Amino acid sequence: MNLVINLGLKSIRGIVFDNSGDQVYAKSYPVHTYLFLERVEQDATEWLLLLDKILSDMAQNTDLSHKILRVTVATSSSCILGVDEAFYPITKVLMVSDKRALPQVDIIQQYLSVKNIKKDMICPVSSLIPKAMWFKDNYPEIFVRVAYWLGAAELLNYYFTKQIFTDTLNASKALSIDGVYQKEVVHAMGIRIDTLPTILNIGSILPVDGDIITKYKFNKDCQFVLTTYDAICAVIGSGNGEPTNACDVSGTVTSVRLIRDTPLNSSNKVLLAQSFDFLNKYIIGSSNNLGGGLIEWCKQAFFENDGNDVYFQMENQAQLSSIGSGGIVFLPYLLGERSPFIAPNASATFFGINRSTTIKDFTRAVFESTAYVTRDLIELIENDVVPVETISVSGGLARFDTINQIKADVCNKPVHVVDNFESTSIGAFILMGIASGIYSSLQDAIKQVVKIRKTIYPSEKRNKIYNQYFDLYRQLNTQLLPLYDRHKVILRSKIVHENEIVRNL
Repeated sequence: MNLVINLGLKSIRGIVFDNSGDQVYAKSYPVHTYLFLERVEQDATEWLLLLDKILSDMAQNTDLSHKILRVTVATSSSCILGVDEAFYPITKVLMVSDKRALPQVDIIQQYLSVKNIKKDMICPVSSLIPKAMWFKDNYPEIFVRVAYWLGAAELLNYYFTKQIFTDTLNASKALSIDGVYQKEVVHAMGIRIDTLPTILNIGSILPVDGDIITKYKFNKDCQFVLTTYDAICAVIGSGNGEPTNACDVSGTVTSVRLIRDTPLNSSNKVLLAQSFDFLNKYIIGSSNNLGGGLIEWCKQAFFENDGNDVYFQMENQAQLSSIGSGGIVFLPYLLGERSPFIAPNASATFFGINRSTTIKDFTRAVFESTAYVTRDLIELIENDVVPVETISVSGGLARFDTINQIKADVCNKPVHVVDNFESTSIGAFILMGIASGIYSSLQDAIKQVVKIRKTIYPSEKRNKIYNQYFDLYRQLNTQLLPLYDRHKVILRSKIVHENEIVRNL
């Protein structure tokens, strides 16, 4: 048996697969996210408590634990916390969408420019190094106590193995190139290299700590297999392996990527082209700041959770509105944006409201915005790489057939709905299976494990209508981009004394 721990922005899940890729056990708990202005935080102590609950439940209430031979973790990337010498979290976790480190990003970019280091190297606000610098500049008394700077994956890696390491793709979020930290830059920013995890290759196999084996009744030969972060795993676990198939994975955020045999030749600094040496492939695409999280916001803002199926209510409301949401276009930048354009201060907007607008139109406009996001990211790929012929969808948003149909119509491409929406865990299992010899290749694994539940085809008539709305969506973006920074300054000055709000994504 094979255990995957998937820690995302909304929940932590433990899923057990047999060697055929069939899911035989799943347990999950929600995790809490703290949102206020630029702040997006989680609490790592909650992660560890919930992880213990998952593993204890499996040990006490099933006969699976002693059959577990392999364990891996797949988590959100670009989040960081500090731990002390005892590996106890002593900071909150700054999540990928946390934007407080923007001043530190400017310092790094200026340094790169002055020193003429790696001209193609950029440092986004999601990078781990500026976030560590933010702690240094704002909480120096805590900063000096930090023994290691870890992401979510690295903390869980340590939990299972009692070793400090990360994979090459996660390390790329911390100014690492080809598996090597850029020491000169990191040192110049006041961060010690020895506080960062050792970088290991994806597919590395390590022993699971003996105390963990005893505590949770794992098989005595249980091993830990190093995979990588959730967006990459989800591409592996949802695609058909074809180079023209884009994987749209919409959990809390939306990631659109494809798998290719050749690298990307492009100067586009928003589009990621990640070398996946373990598979001898390249993963090309990008992630935005919110995908499925838009639906959660819409639920909280417009719907009463009265015990009925609120998602069913939302879908019904969206279907009652017309194509184009009665003329409304929703710009979905609730947490700023990082792709297809970089605008940390971008905010959301409903455009086109009139006297006849109702909740059904607002709801459908949010649904349609998820499709505009997907098309935006796909066109980013098509402009620099290859035409995309089909889309595979997975994650929480893929449970909405209305949204799947809208995506097909907006993008004018067939949409394959993956049978198991847990594509991140499936992808992590596939990588684990290849590393341990269960599968001979990626194609072999995909053929056996990834199954398509249905294919939804676009309507030419609806696509023509949506083309007009998508063009308007793009024009609105262009017009509003210069105003976001000004709006943020005004907003910050007005609500700086308000109490914090705490919400789950």
